[in-house]
Amino acid sequence: MKLTGTILAAAVVAFLLIPADAEASSFAKVGTAGANFLQIGVGARGVAMGGAFIATADDPSAAYWNPAALVRVPGTQVQFSGTQLYADILYGNGIVTHEQPGIGSFALQFGLLSSGDMDVTTVEQPGGTGETFTCTDMVAGLTFSRMLTDRFSTGLSVKYVREAWDDVSAGGIAVDLGTLYDTGFKTLRIGMTIQHFGPELTPSGEYTTYFSGSDSLHTYNPYSMPMTFKLGMAMDVLQTPNHQITVEVDGVHPPDNLEQVNMGAEYWYNNMFALRGGYRVNTDEEGLCAGAGFRIPVGGTTLSLDYAYQDFNRLEMVHRASLGVAF
Repeated sequence: MKLTGTILAAAVVAFLLIPADAEASSFAKVGTAGANFLQIGVGARGVAMGGAFIATADDPSAAYWNPAALVRVPGTQVQFSGTQLYADILYGNGIVTHEQPGIGSFALQFGLLSSGDMDVTTVEQPGGTGETFTCTDMVAGLTFSRMLTDRFSTGLSVKYVREAWDDVSAGGIAVDLGTLYDTGFKTLRIGMTIQHFGPELTPSGEYTTYFSGSDSLHTYNPYSMPMTFKLGMAMDVLQTPNHQITVEVDGVHPPDNLEQVNMGAEYWYNNMFALRGGYRVNTDEEGLCAGAGFRIPVGGTTLSLDYAYQDFNRLEMVHRASLGVAF
């Protein structure tokens, strides 16, 4: 009980400090981190809950949201997710998880983002040369999680990250570290995670600058990965044989913006149909999120289909879909 009280107190203090610090900050460090595709949520469930998912995740997307939550994913499961972003950007993910009793839980994940074709422009031809190029981002990783006590789990993801812009590319290793604690007070859970921690990435090759008609070659400067800290609380506020409601609140400390708060809720009817909603506070464009999902038993497997919608204000609406199979 003493440990529970200490963790709860620390979590409450952290949540109180996050909005206060956001108000005190006079500017956001926008543009100071790269590989920002890593901050795009994986799986429709977590996104539909406004990104408040690190203490709720119990499907393969836990490998992204909080490696420690992977212990909540039973058996062997597979999940595929697709995201249609603005400006014809597509982002796809695949995750395979496996629970090994007595050892822990494992996950293998892969993600690929494509910008679509973009026009090549030069100083001499600012309107375009008639050629096109594509930007692609890729991440592949392995996750391991296990229970350390009957209430506390931890997890680690090691992943390779690569970005490519035509013939220029940068790659490196990143790490995610997470913890999940069941307080024993009703169903209150506390999750914490550090995502995308790793060394700076340095693009390959050289680029040309132009001054008074002359040009010179320069090497690219390195840039940081978007290391993000999250702390979240979740509780099942309603549990009956046919109905379940889970609510969660997460505090987020991004590397290149002001602190944020994510809030979300999920309702399940008969463990087969779900409605979700969420809201992200103190973001540039993101705000309202919503979605729905189904679980359908088929023989010895369970199929799941989830959808999420995100309102990006002045940008286009973003749609996500996930398909999962649990064996």
